[in-house]
This record gives sequence, structure tokens and C-alpha cells, in this order.
Amino acid sequence: MIVLDATTKKLEVATSAAGSLDAYACWADVTTTAFTPGANQFNVTTATTTDLVAAPGASTQRQVKTVALLNRGTATQTVTVKIDVSGTEYLLAPSVALAAGEALQYTDTDGWQVLDVAGRRKVAARDSQGIDGTPFWFYKIGTAAEAVGVWYSWHKDTGNPGAWAPGTPGVNGRATDGTVAADAGCLPIRTPASGSNYLVGFNCTSSVGGSRALVDVLWVNSGLVVTTTTAQALTSVAWPARDNQGSTNGEGVYVGILVTTATTNAGAIANTTMSYTNSDGTAGRTATIASYPATAVIGTVVWFQLAAGDKGVRSIQSVTLGTSYVAGAISIFAARILATVGNPVVNIGNDAAIDQNTGVRLYTGTCALLMGLMSATTATTITGTAQVAVR
Repeated sequence: MIVLDATTKKLEVATSAAGSLDAYACWADVTTTAFTPGANQFNVTTATTTDLVAAPGASTQRQVKTVALLNRGTATQTVTVKIDVSGTEYLLAPSVALAAGEALQYTDTDGWQVLDVAGRRKVAARDSQGIDGTPFWFYKIGTAAEAVGVWYSWHKDTGNPGAWAPGTPGVNGRATDGTVAADAGCLPIRTPASGSNYLVGFNCTSSVGGSRALVDVLWVNSGLVVTTTTAQALTSVAWPARDNQGSTNGEGVYVGILVTTATTNAGAIANTTMSYTNSDGTAGRTATIASYPATAVIGTVVWFQLAAGDKGVRSIQSVTLGTSYVAGAISIFAARILATVGNPVVNIGNDAAIDQNTGVRLYTGTCALLMGLMSATTATTITGTAQVAVR
């Protein structure tokens, strides 16, 4: 909310050139005894600074609800909204270059945004890579899943994008980078020429019900011996700076087992553990797996449960299977969950709850893969879009 709470405060708009700018503002005056709405509208045709919302009267708080500035001219017009306090001006938002027909709008619920000529929210100007505000389409044809209530990964499956593989980096693993050939198969989210990538939408349709997730895999390993039941030491390489805060500390980074070749253990295993350092830098923490499933099929994902109070994993020191997985192959991976969406009705799309005004930051090198919690073992096809904007 923009509040003018003194007789020396007013709202102004500055135009950079001659043209035609429609301006509108509405507000509510609040006193101890009254709530009085008000509005102002005018057109600016010169390069000048104009009062948009006048200062309130004494003992009155003027709460600005809406500001709308529409460029009705034929040339680009740069507008700047300022608050004037006793003659000293302060910017309320960056100056915005409005093309003909575009508008700068403020509401006390959604803040500032630019609208295009069709009245749609303009996220960013498209860059030469064509990635700003455009959807990345995916279509993945899965294979049979392990069991109801067990996670599955479509990383290996055909479709768009193609298959992704951990490779053979060894037990210490490798940091991923979605912009290089080694991680082809993740969503091709390129580094923008300027600004930063944000996930502003995630939509998914599924041939079988369940919950779907877009996951940034930061690190993955190979080479653990599935018949060894004692601790297998590893020194995980430093995560790339892609945790919730854009650092290597691991806040919001979780660890799971990814089955790359089906294991043949006859029964479920409940004594698999991991020794790790948490995102606060505390070493010697222990994560557990409540139940690693019997004869887990390729693509099965089982998440470690972190120690109470931990917000993420910074590094891994060892993994103990506890009981032999008998045969097959697994990888340990570290990931940040970007978005989840439920598909309660088959073949009907659903949207993740992402605030488009803020979005979810996608840091350079994001390796976005598709995983999900399964409601059936049936081979499942998923399709949808991930909407990425540059800001």
C-alpha cells in the first residue's frame, strides 16, 4: 500500500517526452471518524512532472489503491512515479519505458506491473534466446512404477526433453549444469543475456493420477556397491550455488536414492541411513529411509528423511544401505524442489500454486527434471509446461 500520511506528501508522475499519457489514481482518505474515497484523472501531452495524488488534509491518511498510466501516443514514453516530501522527490519504482498502447499499473493487492497492448501482464522483453515469459513444453512416456505411494522419475524416459542420465562420476559425484551436454535431458533453461530466470508457472496433465514435481538436481553420484551393508564413505563435491538462497549451503536441498538398474532385494529395507552435514554447517547428522521397497524398478526414487529441525543438506559423508540390495544399481542425488502440482483427475491439466509476481528463482545451471508420487504402478505419460520469465 502507498500511504500519504502528511500534508507535505504527494504522488507525482514524470513524463520524458511530448505525447499522450492517460493517468488515473484512486484512494481512500482515512481519519478517526471517516473513510472517504477519491480519484483523479488527466492526460499529459508534454515532458513534465504532474501531481498524480495530492497531499491529504491534516489528521488524514490517504491510502492509494490504484494507479494506472496508459501511453496513448505513437512513440515510446518513459514514465517515473515519485513521492514528493516537502519538495524532495523519491522514486517509488524504476522508470518504465512504455511502448505505444502499454500501461504501468499499481494496485494495493498486486503492486506494480506493466500491461501490454492487450491488457496482459508483461513479464519481460523477449531476449535473443526466446526464453523470457515463454513456456517450456514437456512430454514424457513413463514405464511401470514401483508401487502406490512411491516416487518415480521420468528422467530416463523418451519424449521431450530426451532422456537424462547420471553418468559415471563415482561415489563423490558431480555437480550438474543444465546448460552443458552432460546434462542434456533436463529442461533446456538457458542463461539469459541479462537478468535472472524465474519459474512463474508449472502445469501438468497425467494419464494416471498422482502428484508431480519439477526438481532441480544439483548433484548426483554413481558407484555405490549395492551388496555392501556397512558405511560407504564419500566426499560429495560442493553443491552448485542453487539452494533456496542461491548459495552452496544447501538450504532447501534434499537427498534421495535414484534406482538406475532394478534392485532385487526380496523384501523392503528399513535400515538405510546417510551421514551428512546440514545447511547450517552442523556435521554428523543422520538421515534415514523408512522403507526402501522390495525389487525396486528403474526410475524409483526414495527420499531420505532428515534429522529433526534440519532445513537441508550441505554435504554427504557416507551412506549405509544396512541390508543388501542384492543386485542392480543406484545413484544418490541432491535436489531442490521447485514446484509441485496434483493431478487428481486423469488427462485433465492442473496448475501449481506459484505467485507470478515473485516466481521461484532458477539459478544458473538449473537441471530441472520431472518426478512424482505415484497413485498406481501403471506406466504413466505426463505432459505440460514450465513457464520461465526473466527479470
